[in-house]
Amino acid sequence: MTSSRRIPTLVSVLTLFVCAVTALPRAQDAVPSDLRSLLAAPASEMRMVSQRYLLDRATLSGNYAHGTARGGRGRRGRAGTGDQNAAPTFVPVSPARLARLKRFDANWQTAVARLDSAKLTPQARTDLATLAASIAANLAQLDADARTVAQVRVAAPFAPAIVRLIEARIRIEDMNAQRAAASLTEMTKEIARLTSTPPRVNREQALLGATAVDQLRASMAEWFTFYNGYDPLFTWWMGVTYPKLDEALKGYATLLRDKVAAENLSVPAAPAAGEPIAAASQPPSPDVPDLNEIIALPQDEMRDITARFTGADTGGGRGMPAGRATRDAAFYASWLSALKSLDFDKLSRNAQVDYLFIRRTAETQIARANLKLDPSPPRKADNSGIPGPARGREGLIQDLSEAMIPYTPEELIALAEREFAWCDREMLKASREMGFGADWKKAVEKTKDAAVPPGDQPRMIRDLLFEAIDYLRANKLITVPQIAAESLHMIMMTPARQLVNPFFTGGSQISVSYPTNTMDYDARIQSMRGNNPGFSHATAFHEMIPGHNLVGFMSARFNDYRANLTGGGPFFGEGWPLYWELTLYDMGFNKTPEQRVGALFWRMHRCARIIFSLKFHMGQWSPQEAIDFLVDRVGHERDNATAEVRRSFDPAAGYGPLYQAAYLLGGLQLRGLRQELVDKGVMTNAQFHDEIMRQGSMPIAVLRLAVNRRIPLSRDMPIDWKFYGDLNPQSLAAPAR
Repeated sequence: MTSSRRIPTLVSVLTLFVCAVTALPRAQDAVPSDLRSLLAAPASEMRMVSQRYLLDRATLSGNYAHGTARGGRGRRGRAGTGDQNAAPTFVPVSPARLARLKRFDANWQTAVARLDSAKLTPQARTDLATLAASIAANLAQLDADARTVAQVRVAAPFAPAIVRLIEARIRIEDMNAQRAAASLTEMTKEIARLTSTPPRVNREQALLGATAVDQLRASMAEWFTFYNGYDPLFTWWMGVTYPKLDEALKGYATLLRDKVAAENLSVPAAPAAGEPIAAASQPPSPDVPDLNEIIALPQDEMRDITARFTGADTGGGRGMPAGRATRDAAFYASWLSALKSLDFDKLSRNAQVDYLFIRRTAETQIARANLKLDPSPPRKADNSGIPGPARGREGLIQDLSEAMIPYTPEELIALAEREFAWCDREMLKASREMGFGADWKKAVEKTKDAAVPPGDQPRMIRDLLFEAIDYLRANKLITVPQIAAESLHMIMMTPARQLVNPFFTGGSQISVSYPTNTMDYDARIQSMRGNNPGFSHATAFHEMIPGHNLVGFMSARFNDYRANLTGGGPFFGEGWPLYWELTLYDMGFNKTPEQRVGALFWRMHRCARIIFSLKFHMGQWSPQEAIDFLVDRVGHERDNATAEVRRSFDPAAGYGPLYQAAYLLGGLQLRGLRQELVDKGVMTNAQFHDEIMRQGSMPIAVLRLAVNRRIPLSRDMPIDWKFYGDLNPQSLAAPAR
């Protein structure tokens, strides 16, 4: 008798049990009347140093031919250990990776040895000793890995040539398709020779080689996908060449595993000991941060209390799951009462900011519970086919209040129109420089026509990314960690993804939008024109450094610096990269008129987003009117404008009513904060931007209190901040700059 009939019954019982448990109040939901006992004791001041080493080393390791083999996610372990009847799950294959990690570990070993343990707490001294031991162990493992690399070369002597191709792609080096095809052809011939006369190696070394070949085959598939269809010369040369190599690699791995390993030859591993791999040369910038600076950072005693308030310790991720019965007005009122048990004046600055965040959030949620909104605000109809409900004016006001934006929708539309007027003036200057006089749309069209030919897009984007890093460093605008600068990765966006998002996106890697040989002519032209060098110059850094990529990099390394304050959302997440568009434009980063046209095109787009999104949600504009506005007022390609409006309103895209407005509004908030501190000489650019990266995502009105220490804090102070001044007719009559 099978158990198939039992499964639904068991699942039903488990479902009922989970639902019942979920409905019960959790200990974390209970609001303590006295918060003093929950103030966190000081933690080891070495905690973020150890975390930095581990994360930087893992990031650095990912810059080389390095990964698990096809067919599963086995636990990574030392090659050749464990079950002798099973293949190892990971095999090191890259000498360059070992050399770079050896330099990294040696630099960290020196830096850690210089720390004065006498100045550390007992727990930190223990952590220091543990870190030093880990670095020493990693250095020893690198030497062992070097011996493994040498053994792989005996079983798969073609491996170094494949590794070079893979790592050239990771570094986004220029592609010579004919030379690469010649290399693949020679590898295929070599594998054929090895297949006819297999190497005489023992079982363990054969399994080692088979796993290495599987890894290399998987990485070569990524290598092929990156170029194929986007680079016509590559596609022409590789249409026959790559499949032959792929099949040869597959067959050779099977041969090593099923035949050579099965013979179980009693021969010693060859070579018995490979040549040691020397450490790589020193990187252009230090790859170890200032450890004493990290150790000296103040700690946040409110971190556990804040986590309890936001629900970060309930298993619900960043914030309490929606719909929990305990999170009603009474719950938040209890938190307001509990806060009074703390002596605000004795808290550290970050802890005081946490206190004010909790207070402001609780007050907002109480107001939300008492607010009755129209459940179905009117939406202006059209025939665009773009779905999505309107939020309504009162709903927008509520959302703006929760985001700590102290302006009405009408005032924000006026703000956007004012910024639009500034863009118009700047665009006319660039248009005249390009010889088009007052017809700036011709300047935009000329900039679009400068799209690079097929195959050149990766090189163009790569150069823009490094140009921005060089500019940031030369002007001492922000600390760009060497590991971050060294770890910029790229993929090509699929045609299906480009239908939803016609422009490149970023984060851990940049996803580059460019047409493939499978797209229709019109789609190809619009994609090329929309991702031209002028437009890309203003946004490549938005996606990577100092934008989304750097935020993710630094957030992971400073996540224990202070409590995690939820609520930054797109105002910080998109506002920070947009802020850099504003700042670098003002500093003259865009040298040519085409680059300024590109930057202004995107600035106008962000102004337009405020206008069309707020007017749609107030029932004043239809999606079709929003599309027409982007085409006529900004200069978008119609397909690109339609995609932008669709992702703004279609519920399937997952964006909230304020998301599109948050780009420019968040950027203007951060610019206003910079004017308070950097422009007045209180902080340098680097000090200002580095502290924001340490503080992380939170409502920018709250971030202002954390960064601007000239503002005195008190438990009942207002937090809302009119970052753009008073938006009344008198102030709007004045110039925006």
